[in-house]
Amino acid sequence: MINLIFDIDDTVYDQLKPFEDAFNTIFGKENPLETEALYIKSRFYSDEVYQRVVKGEMPKAEMHIYRITQALNDFDYQITKKQAEEFQRAYETNQRKIILLPGIKEILAWGKSQNATMGIITNGPASHQQHKIDDLQINSWIPVENTFISGKVGFEKPDKKLFALVEQQLDITGAETYYIGDSFENDVVGAKQAGWKMIWLNRRKHKAPIDTPYHPDFCVENESELLAILQKLT
Repeated sequence: MINLIFDIDDTVYDQLKPFEDAFNTIFGKENPLETEALYIKSRFYSDEVYQRVVKGEMPKAEMHIYRITQALNDFDYQITKKQAEEFQRAYETNQRKIILLPGIKEILAWGKSQNATMGIITNGPASHQQHKIDDLQINSWIPVENTFISGKVGFEKPDKKLFALVEQQLDITGAETYYIGDSFENDVVGAKQAGWKMIWLNRRKHKAPIDTPYHPDFCVENESELLAILQKLT
């Protein structure tokens, strides 16, 4: 039987939804900007400075202002620091309203019916990611002890030491384990360099880096495609 380990953000829930709701609240639904393109830009700028935040070189609040301001600049839309802060507050409020995608619920229920070992690996501060896990109620399918948050364990994706820790704690092997995530840099690279199987849930249709030595075993764009592949693997 295969083992299934899941990422959290933009994998088991739609990370665009709280972003879009916050944008509409602060800037209005009539704004002509395409929110998914803006969201992707915001994630790009967030990833750009993430390590500076981790190392304490940039305050998290400054990163929040930077990512939305720079993303909007790319669309020739300028905002004030106050507007950026208001957007972040609205975004955080809406993040507490996240729900598991129906297709993910079906996959988790299927995995449980198959007696698959299931777990979570997610990057981020321990308390912040734990709030998401609690709000999603994902521990109804995945045991609490099978949850690994980078801010808690001391390693973060794509560091293969994090994947090795999960193997040891869950008594699984990479050859029988599929990691499911949305980020090429963190999830595909992390899983493959650790010797795991990998399914890239690429709902935003990102392009893989050119000349990368790492490739997912499967690439899907939605939960229906993901479930179909998993059912074929068992």
